[in-house]
Amino acid sequence: MDDSAVNGLPQEQPHRPFSTISAKLKGLVALMALPCVLLSVFSGYAVFRAEKDAAVHAATQTSQALAAVVEREMAVRAALLTGLAASPTLRTGELGAFWREAKDVKRDPSDAIVLFDASGRQIMNTAVAWGATLPQQNPFRTNETSAVSDLHRSATGNAIFAVRVPVDVRGEAMSLALVSSASQLQALFKEQPLPAGWMGTVLDSQGQVAARTQDSERRVGQRISEPTRRAIMANGRGVVEANNLDGRPVFGVFTKSPGNDWSVLVSLYRSRLAQGAWAAFASTLVLSFTFALFLLWVARRITQSVLTPLRQLTVHARELGEGITVAPSSSGVPEIDTVQAALAKASKERQEADQRMKREVDAAVSSSRAAQEAVLRSQKLEALGRLTGGIAHDFNNLLQTMTTGLQLARRLSHDKRADAALDACQRASARAAQLTRQLLSVGRRQAGHEVVLNVAQELADLAPLLRGAAGSAIDLQLQVQEGIGCVRIDPVHLEMALLNLVLNSRDAIAGRGTICVKGRMQGLDIDRPGLRAGPYVVISVKDDGQGMSPELLSRVFEPFFTTKPVGKGTGLGLAQVYSFATQAGGSVMLESAPGQGTQVDIWLPQTAEVAAPPDAPRASPPEPAPSAQSASGVVLLVEDDSLVSEVTASALSQRGFTVVTMPTADAALEHLQGGSAVDVVLSDIVMPGTRSGVDLARTLAVLRPTLPVILASGHPMRVEGAPDIVFVPKPYDVDYIAKRLMAAISGRRPGADSGFNELDGPRAED
Repeated sequence: MDDSAVNGLPQEQPHRPFSTISAKLKGLVALMALPCVLLSVFSGYAVFRAEKDAAVHAATQTSQALAAVVEREMAVRAALLTGLAASPTLRTGELGAFWREAKDVKRDPSDAIVLFDASGRQIMNTAVAWGATLPQQNPFRTNETSAVSDLHRSATGNAIFAVRVPVDVRGEAMSLALVSSASQLQALFKEQPLPAGWMGTVLDSQGQVAARTQDSERRVGQRISEPTRRAIMANGRGVVEANNLDGRPVFGVFTKSPGNDWSVLVSLYRSRLAQGAWAAFASTLVLSFTFALFLLWVARRITQSVLTPLRQLTVHARELGEGITVAPSSSGVPEIDTVQAALAKASKERQEADQRMKREVDAAVSSSRAAQEAVLRSQKLEALGRLTGGIAHDFNNLLQTMTTGLQLARRLSHDKRADAALDACQRASARAAQLTRQLLSVGRRQAGHEVVLNVAQELADLAPLLRGAAGSAIDLQLQVQEGIGCVRIDPVHLEMALLNLVLNSRDAIAGRGTICVKGRMQGLDIDRPGLRAGPYVVISVKDDGQGMSPELLSRVFEPFFTTKPVGKGTGLGLAQVYSFATQAGGSVMLESAPGQGTQVDIWLPQTAEVAAPPDAPRASPPEPAPSAQSASGVVLLVEDDSLVSEVTASALSQRGFTVVTMPTADAALEHLQGGSAVDVVLSDIVMPGTRSGVDLARTLAVLRPTLPVILASGHPMRVEGAPDIVFVPKPYDVDYIAKRLMAAISGRRPGADSGFNELDGPRAED
C-alpha cells in the first residue's frame, strides 16, 4: 500500500498536450494567429504582385508614351526637311541660295542640314561655309533605307544622329538630312521627368544609348547588354530582366518607336520594385490580428485607386497617339499624375508644333510663290529689254544713214523749199534718236556716267525742275531725311526717272492734288527678291491720284505698256525707271489701289564714298578741234552696215577727208598690217567676224599705239581697260564727227575715265 493510499489523497496524473486551459488558449491563439499569418502572407503577396504589376503597367505606358514622343521628335524634323524640300532653289539646283535658306530655318544652332547624292557623298552642309571643302561622313549605312540613322560619332567626337527625306534636284534623286546632336534628346526627359527609381533610355536600332536619365554624358554611344538588345530587336515591345550598364539588376520595359527602329527602355531597380511590397507585407504582419479585414478592404481600395487611373492613363496615351488633345487631370497617385501630366504636356506641345509647322509651311509657300513671281517678272522684263535693245540698235544704224544722208542732202541742196523739208526730216530724226535712247535704257544697254551723288543735294537741285513738270495746279512737296547719304549712279538717269514718275503722277491726278517726293535711309538685314542685304537710299514719289488696279500693277513695268490714249505716251517711262534702278544695283517697289493714290519707291544702294562739293566744277569734255571745213587726212571707216558706210564715207569725203571703208574689224586689221597709211580709224563696235571694234582698238593700241581710234555704236557701253579711246554714240552729227576726227589727227585726244567716254557734243537732234 502506497503513501497516498495511506494518507487518503488522490495521486497526480501526467499532463497531456493541450490539455490545459492555458495550452488550449495558446492553441486557440495559435490557431487564430495562423489564419491571420497565412492571410497576412497571402495579402502581402497579393499586394506585392499588385504593386509589381501596377509598376510594370505604368512603366509600359510610360515607355509607349516616350516612344510616341521620340516618334514625334523625328516627325517634326522630317516635316522641317519636307518643307525645305519644296524650295524652288533646291529643285532647280541653286544650292548657294538653298544653303542660305536652309541655314536660316534650323531648329537648333548645333543642327546641320546636309544634302547627299545617291552614293552618299555630301553635296551641301550648312555647318560648313559655302564653297568650303565638305566632310565625307555619312550617318546612314550603305544601302540603308531607314529615314532615321543610327547614332555615330562626328569628326569632333560628338554623338549625332540624322533624319532624312528623299528630294529631287534637277531630276536627280538625292536625300536631304537634318543632322542633330544626341544631347538634344535629353530634353525629352527634362520635359517629362520619370518617377524616382525609374531610369529612361532612348536607343537606336543597334542598341546604342542616345539619351539616358542617369549618367548620360558617359553612357551615350555605349551599347546595352546583349540579352536586352536581342530581346528588343526580336520584339516591338516587352519586358526583360537583366543588368544595366552600371551592373545593377533591373526590370526593364521597352517599346519600339512606330515610325523607325529606335526604341525607349524604362528600367526599374529590382530592389526599389520590391521595397514597397515588403513594407506592406511587414505592416500586414504587425497589424494582421486587429486589422486583417481592414487591410483587405484598404488593399482593395488601393488596388482600385491605382488600376482606375492606369486605365484612364491608357485611354489618354491612345488619344495622344491619335492626335486628340489630352486634358490635364489628377488621380491622386503621384507617379501616375506625373505620367499623365507628361502626356498632357506632350499633347499640348504636339498641337502647338502642328500649328507652328502649318504657319511655317504657309509662310514658306508664300515666300516661294513671291520669289517665283519676282523671277518670272524679271525674266519677262529681261526678254522684252533685249528685244527693245536689239530693235534700237538696228534702228540707230538706219537713223545714222538717214541723218547723214539728210545732212549731205542739205549741203548739196540750193532750194529753200527743200531746206524746209530737210529741217522737218532732221527734227523727226532727232525725235527718233531720243526714242532709241529710251529703248536702249530699257534694254539695259545704255551706258551712263556714274558719279557719287549727295541725294539730299541732288533732290534739292531737281526740285524746281520737278515742280515745273508737275504744274501750278499741283502741290509738289519735298521731304528728305537728314544725313541720307550718297549713292553712285548716273545723275541724268535719276533725273529722267524722277521726271517720268512726276509726269505720271500729274496725269493720274488730272486736276488739283499733291505729289510728295521723299528721301529716306533704309537697311535690310536679309536678302529680299531683287535686293541684297545692306544699307539703301529710298526715293519715293507718292500722289493722291486715282490709283491702279491689281491687274495694272502686274504690268506697269513692261515696255510699251501704257494706259494713256494713243499718241499720249510710249509706255517707256516706268520701264526706264525699273531699268535704271536695277542697273544701279537696286530695285523698284510700287504700291497702289483704286482711289488711294500711288507710291513708287526707288531703292538705290548706299555708298560710303563722299560726293564732290556742290561748287566743284564737273568734268566736261574738251572742245572739239577747229572747223572741219579744212579737214584733211585718211580715215579708215570700219562699218558692217553698207548703207551707213556708203553715206558716211560720202559725207566725210565732202568735208575733205580721204575715206577707206572696211566691212569688218578683221578686214581692217589686215588692211593696216599691209602697211596702208591711215591717219585715224572710225569703227563700229558690234560687227560680224572674230573681232569687235573694241578688240580692234585694243589690238591697235599694241601694234600702232600712235594711231588714234574713235568708236561709234548704237550700243553705248562701258569697257574697262581702254581709257584713251573716244566713244561716240549713234546717230552722230557728221560735222561733229568730222571735228572729232580732226582733233584725233591733230593729236589732241580727249581724256577718259575708267571706261569709254560718251562725249557730250552736237547730236543729230540738236
